[in-house]
Amino acid sequence: MKSGCLAANVLIDLYNLELETKSIFDFINQTIQSDNEESKESRQLINDYVEWLPQHFENHNCDLSKLERLETTIWTDFNRAFSPPSMNDSIEFTVNALTKWKADGRDEETIEISQTELINKNFLKTGIPEIK
Repeated sequence: MKSGCLAANVLIDLYNLELETKSIFDFINQTIQSDNEESKESRQLINDYVEWLPQHFENHNCDLSKLERLETTIWTDFNRAFSPPSMNDSIEFTVNALTKWKADGRDEETIEISQTELINKNFLKTGIPEIK
């Protein structure tokens, strides 16, 4: 995840709308699949990645035009969030990301990453503020 804050806020928005907290980002077709696919955060997240990809591929001497698939699914279960001992004003939850990619002439690859987040409980209502 290029921007963990944006990804968490996408999931928080879905949670607050009482929708499934899962979103699929297709960076090749620049589409979003979720019950709230056009949120400000989800659109910003996909735009950030699309803008970053050419530089990333150039840094690794790769040809971006050979990329056939790049799709990331993010999800969490806020119902399993909890307050760690002595941290009643915070919640801990796990954000999961599954990325699938395929380049021309190669097999499809998959990687799954999970990251534990600890945020102020109020952020579950308002989203995580952007730090400038």
